[in-house]
Amino acid sequence: MIYQLALFGHPVKHSQSPQIHQEFARQFGLDIEYQLIDVTTDELHRRVHQFFDQGGHGANVTVPHKQAVMAVTDQLTERAQQASAVNTLYLKDNQLWGDNTDGDGLVNDFKQKEIQTNNRHLLIMGAGGAVQGILPALLATGPQQIFIQNRTPEKAQRLANQSPQCRILSSDIDNGAFDVIINGTSMGHHGISPPLKAEWINPQTRIYDLSYGQAARAFLHQAVQMGAEKVYDGIGMLHHQAALAFNQWFDHMPELNISTDKRSVQP
Repeated sequence: MIYQLALFGHPVKHSQSPQIHQEFARQFGLDIEYQLIDVTTDELHRRVHQFFDQGGHGANVTVPHKQAVMAVTDQLTERAQQASAVNTLYLKDNQLWGDNTDGDGLVNDFKQKEIQTNNRHLLIMGAGGAVQGILPALLATGPQQIFIQNRTPEKAQRLANQSPQCRILSSDIDNGAFDVIINGTSMGHHGISPPLKAEWINPQTRIYDLSYGQAARAFLHQAVQMGAEKVYDGIGMLHHQAALAFNQWFDHMPELNISTDKRSVQP
């Protein structure tokens, strides 16, 4: 039997998900076909249901559809409800379920890289579906404070309202350097970066972009120019969240065979 899997998003041609899940499938002797489906928000509902109606076994969802796809599902897991975003789809009891493995995937990657968040000050840039997906899991690690910065302050405030540990970053706050700065915007896909300030960064600040590869380059390069020495793209998170999604589809937790070690990447 060949299991049909897919990724819905825009853009998707850069995605490494097909290779990742093929490696996972080989570990358990499973045959899969993983297709990349570039789709607009208007077409999302129809294309998702078409995929599952035609025998689809499971799917991933990436930007910019992680919030919009919630309306396509019949049921949401607790993780997806907490995150108000979905990155994993599967069928259960003839119903389409939405889950979110991003937050746990990020936390698992932080553990592997020894990026500490407990009792630390974090800055998250962006307030879209990607950030919504990771925020509950980050809050569960016990940070001292999470500041959220977004070009639309209202969106940042809605996220900040989720917890007393969250607040929006405003110009009148002199926080000094942050322990961890996370880029959750999609600006890197257009070759640009949200602006950083030198006072936010010292050599011990961990810089992390949820994107990976070329999409993370502008942000990580800017951080290095400002003195950051520990910078990471999101390739480790990609593998960790994918492993959790694979386990949701097949009830098998794969081993990660990539080099998600403690070294920083070169931007």
